Amino acid sequence: MKALIYGGDARQIEMGRLLMERGIHVYMAGFDQAEKELAGAQVIKQEDLSYSLMDIFILPVSGVKKDGVVDAPFSSKPLRMTKEIVESLSSECIIVSGIATPYLKSIIDRDVLYIFNRTDAAVLNSIPTAEGALMIAMQKTDRTIHGANVMVIGLGRVGITTARLFYQVGAHVTAAVRETGKFARAKEMNLHPFYMESMKEEIVKSDIVINTVPDMVLTEEIVAQMKQGSLIIDLASEPGGTDFEAAESFGIETIHALSLPGKIAPRTAGEILAHVLWDAVKEWKQERGI
Repeated sequence: MKALIYGGDARQIEMGRLLMERGIHVYMAGFDQAEKELAGAQVIKQEDLSYSLMDIFILPVSGVKKDGVVDAPFSSKPLRMTKEIVESLSSECIIVSGIATPYLKSIIDRDVLYIFNRTDAAVLNSIPTAEGALMIAMQKTDRTIHGANVMVIGLGRVGITTARLFYQVGAHVTAAVRETGKFARAKEMNLHPFYMESMKEEIVKSDIVINTVPDMVLTEEIVAQMKQGSLIIDLASEPGGTDFEAAESFGIETIHALSLPGKIAPRTAGEILAHVLWDAVKEWKQERGI
């Protein structure tokens, strides 16, 4: 079996290593500046690729951005995904991406395996994400997290893990939710839940606000209520859920913390991706009788 890892960061390097251990022949495009770390994988230039021979085509966690740009920090040249590349892949090639993006959807008219649509990937990946948020909070504040007033917006898979971690280190954690079931889950976790409608009143007390919701929840009106010296850590995918310009105008420090697993724990994050991908591909083939 042949797999092409098309762009990505240190996570994809670890993923490539683990896929090779499973007997897959791994090609890597966009890694010409990391060849020493890729023993066994075949680093190949985009112009030399034989897309039609690939069984699996793996895009980065961030998918494909505007104008076809693919994250490739280890590449000496920009890497792009095009409709021509999609059309050159065989009909049986499994296209894998971390997330769906508007551009990727616009150039692909076939099924794509989106890794982070899977519960196992999202839950496991929430662990290094939460640890990264804690690391940022410790670095960017001059007080201990123990005893701090921390608000977590959204109790999805990332929100739950993040709220639990901050609670475990002694923070007073409030949770902003929309659903009654999430409200109940927060109570079970010994957090202090409230509904989003009360955000304007609740945010006044917060030292650290961590957003996990990919909607504009921290608007100018909401951010204006925050106290000086407080911190916003936005974990939501681009464009985030914070009015960053408004926060800056009010003197509130903001960190849009994207791709934290790849930055703070690339080896673990790569292991997660490799194991989830292996299971996902097996299920994909079984469902389609390939």
